[in-house]
Amino acid sequence: MNPGYVYILINESMPGLIKIGKTRRDSRSRARELYKTGVPTPYQVAFELFCDNHARTESEIHDRLSDFRINSNREFFRYPLDKAISLLQSMGNSSFEEDTFAAIDITKDLMSKYSHWMKTDVVSVRIVQPLDRVWLEITQEKEIAGYLVDQIVNRTDLGFITGGKGEKDLYFSPGNPISKNAEKFINEFDPYSIINTTDLFHDEGANEVNEKYNPHRA
Repeated sequence: MNPGYVYILINESMPGLIKIGKTRRDSRSRARELYKTGVPTPYQVAFELFCDNHARTESEIHDRLSDFRINSNREFFRYPLDKAISLLQSMGNSSFEEDTFAAIDITKDLMSKYSHWMKTDVVSVRIVQPLDRVWLEITQEKEIAGYLVDQIVNRTDLGFITGGKGEKDLYFSPGNPISKNAEKFINEFDPYSIINTTDLFHDEGANEVNEKYNPHRA
């Protein structure tokens, strides 16, 4: 047993490149550490997979993507992010490890779509998917003079949301690939549903959404 995370990092200063590595600790803590090593912009954890043997999984995906590796001594690959996520997820699914779970970051997409409504202290929004659950994870941070003062992480189980055809017709099904559930939350889950199931929007934003999208308003 060698449990830990295999992560995929992206950086806006390195368009077209992804970094695939491993850590026993939190992937976002690792991303913070790498930001201190001369990179002009922070890394973002685009995807992470927790599994029982993270070293083996990292080695396997490095081998699979060897033709796309920039330098044999570095963990950077010129490879499409969505395909790398699908590949890493399939490797996790094929392991049949009960403790395996995946997380995909949707912060950038939500900020692009709802920046005028989202709380300003939200720094990360992720879909987290163990074998039989789908969670929305929201991380809020408060910093003073560059120092992290407080960090709050809230997870909401999305399993209570149905597609309207019956209790077993889950809108965010754990049987779906995590990338599909992430895409559904970004592109199909409407703003009114968001304010009724999450705490992503500030009060003024929630009120505006309610006025514009509430189907029960006269």
